[in-house]
Amino acid sequence: MPLVDFLTGTVVFGLVLLAVLAATGLVVRRRLAHLDRLERTLAATVVGTGVLIGVHEVPLLLGILTRGTVLAACVLAVAVATRVRSPAAAAEPGATEARATEASATEDRRAAPRASSRFEWALAAGASAVALVAAVSDLRHWASNEIVGVDPLTFHLPDIGRWIQTHTLWQIDQFVPLLAHGNYPNNGDVVMLSTVLPWHNDFAVRLPICFFLVITAVATAAVARELRAPAAACVLAGAALVSVPIVGLAAVPRALPDPLLWATFACGALFLLRHARTDRRSDLVLAATALAIAFGTKWYGLSSVGVLVAVWAVARLAQRDVVKRVAIRDAVLVGTIVAVGDLAWAARNLVESSNPFFPAKIGAFGVTLFPAPRDVIVEQVGWTITDYLGDATVMRQLAGELFDGLGVLGIVWAVGLVAAFVAGRRDPDRRRVAVLAVAAIALVPVYAALPGTALGNHGDPSLASVNTRYAIPILLLAVPVVAWAIGRLPRLPALALQVALAAGAAAGAYSGYEVHGARGVVLAAIGLGIVAAAAWGLWRMRRNAMVLVAAAVLVALVTLVGARHIEQRINVGRYLGTDSAIDYLLKTEPTGRKIGLAADWSVSGLQPIWPAFGTRIGNDVE
Repeated sequence: MPLVDFLTGTVVFGLVLLAVLAATGLVVRRRLAHLDRLERTLAATVVGTGVLIGVHEVPLLLGILTRGTVLAACVLAVAVATRVRSPAAAAEPGATEARATEASATEDRRAAPRASSRFEWALAAGASAVALVAAVSDLRHWASNEIVGVDPLTFHLPDIGRWIQTHTLWQIDQFVPLLAHGNYPNNGDVVMLSTVLPWHNDFAVRLPICFFLVITAVATAAVARELRAPAAACVLAGAALVSVPIVGLAAVPRALPDPLLWATFACGALFLLRHARTDRRSDLVLAATALAIAFGTKWYGLSSVGVLVAVWAVARLAQRDVVKRVAIRDAVLVGTIVAVGDLAWAARNLVESSNPFFPAKIGAFGVTLFPAPRDVIVEQVGWTITDYLGDATVMRQLAGELFDGLGVLGIVWAVGLVAAFVAGRRDPDRRRVAVLAVAAIALVPVYAALPGTALGNHGDPSLASVNTRYAIPILLLAVPVVAWAIGRLPRLPALALQVALAAGAAAGAYSGYEVHGARGVVLAAIGLGIVAAAAWGLWRMRRNAMVLVAAAVLVALVTLVGARHIEQRINVGRYLGTDSAIDYLLKTEPTGRKIGLAADWSVSGLQPIWPAFGTRIGNDVE
């Protein structure tokens, strides 16, 4: 990529990012200042993600997507944010009572049921360090390499490329025969679009995915904290969750959009719990906004969010101290906002495929409302776990596949839920904990019934581990409950649970982040140590404005040089040397060509769809 193009794209990306931060800052400062720092950070992530999606999705809906129209949408977003006003004390329902409740809850949180011992802190710190070093080591290996994996190369990135070429989402782009990739919910792809559009290149596409991976860990810990779990158990919960093997495999080498779903799903659970404590309308809107983003990110987001909202709504209706009219009103509000998260994609599917949920056939009482053709691929390989419940041989194989994807945490959470039931029957937080636990349990059969959870030929679910991603929402709800139980169990069982979580985190991080030798680990640890020391030094000098400005300039320059280095490393030999046909295509037809894909290929090789678009998305691929 020429230096001028790189710098132009960097300026565009920087302006979009600044506008999103400005709009988010205005909203958070004026409407969410009552939140503590951790909650405010997660609230800002939800608001900022919504703004980022909006400034790209609106031009897409209007069929005018360009870098210029996105910048114009950013100006509009900032203008709208300036109209947000701080509410008066009486403007928000239950505000006075909410403040008193929050003050009391804050004191309770500071006086946790059980203080964490040094050994417990050592377990939490060790698990966090292992997860962080493993993830950074893996990212260091992959940062200057192309995106790999079947899903990103066959539809996530090609869909983004087609949006950039046609400037619109009003189309169904399908590059693999007999599948319906073009009908997916695409909130995650819109977030990835924000890093592809400025340069017309994918070298920075891992950036938002890794960011949401970090947010997933933080949000998991925050949910446990909201339940007044011991501090060390909260940290351990976040580390254990992002150390699940499939989490690392999906995030770093493949840059799948799933971490966006996981992060916003956890944030939604956090603010639903907080609303149950404070009765603040803003908590409810934040929860619904977060869940709306998750709802429109992947197909399993629809089922995961739907189950959580349903369990929450039923629990709220069953509360004796909640007026039924208010509970119904809140449920309608949450449901409406959540549905908006998938509205654009459902509308596209309805217009282009005559079915908002294509390729699923939708009907009721024997009447087909939205037809769909036979899904022959799902019929052949899209088996579910429930299909094999009576087959002991296949279930043994499936157990191994599930363990490969979920690791030890796939077992610990179930033990932890039983422990939570035994330990917390008299705890004042048991009602909120029960909502999470029941939702997690309800998601188990939903997950088991999803197509592809036993992926593979009939009787041989050899690819089931790759779709254990669909089970992560279960863990996002269950792991904070386990952390809560740790603070209420007798000392020995509590320590046993924490040791199991820490051991599972270490083993899962090692396999999920594909640690590449001791050298990579040592370099990652040294780099993290330098960053930590610099951050500590800046914190000590935080009152010196000149030092902070100089540090910001230095960080910006280092980031710019590093980004340029990564871009050059990736694009010099992008997708060359793996497949001779792709090599020939990239060398002889680099841009401005029409490329026809005439057949399918093995899932074990390099998929040619995204490489065929060319380095700067210059080829028309069909």
